[in-house]
Amino acid sequence: MAYSVVWHEKTVEDLRKLDRTISGKIIERIKNHLSLDPEKLGKPLKGVLKGLHRYRWGDYRIIYSIDMTENRISILYIGHRKDVYR
Repeated sequence: MAYSVVWHEKTVEDLRKLDRTISGKIIERIKNHLSLDPEKLGKPLKGVLKGLHRYRWGDYRIIYSIDMTENRISILYIGHRKDVYR
């Protein structure tokens, strides 16, 4: 069963900063892959970001949380791997 995807308003701004082709591919990847099995495809984060997950697509990282009770993932941040954890 696919999870519904909720986009944080900051994430929309992050996508607008990226090249259109890259942001389009990231959106497609989230809708067609990550939303199907976010636990298996993502990796749980540690430390300060504990409780969140990350999904890797090339040099970009997608930080998200999973709500199992409502079958929903919330996309919190998208960015280049060198900047995403700051």
